[in-house]
Amino acid sequence: MEVEGSRKVVLSGFNLDPEEMIAVNNVVKNYSDKMNHKIGFKELRLRLKKSLHGKAFLHEIRGTLITDKQYKSTVTDYNLYAVIAKVLEKLMHEAEHNERTNRQKK
Repeated sequence: MEVEGSRKVVLSGFNLDPEEMIAVNNVVKNYSDKMNHKIGFKELRLRLKKSLHGKAFLHEIRGTLITDKQYKSTVTDYNLYAVIAKVLEKLMHEAEHNERTNRQKK
């Protein structure tokens, strides 16, 4: 998935049903818009790894956010959309915090 402008969003390992991909794209687009507005970024990468545990899939998302620095986060949960949201929240908060502390140092 490519997003307009200078920001780039890369999803890998997302072999999902079309309905699920639409929902995933909506969640990722909302967060990428929010991140771009708050901190700006060059690239956002999300990698999905699914494993079957009992009768349900356990989803692991590894996220990388690239601004002037690189931030990484990994979250595992049974709810795919919650995992995506948690990873993106962590990345956004970490980048915001770093940007705030850098401004305070100047």
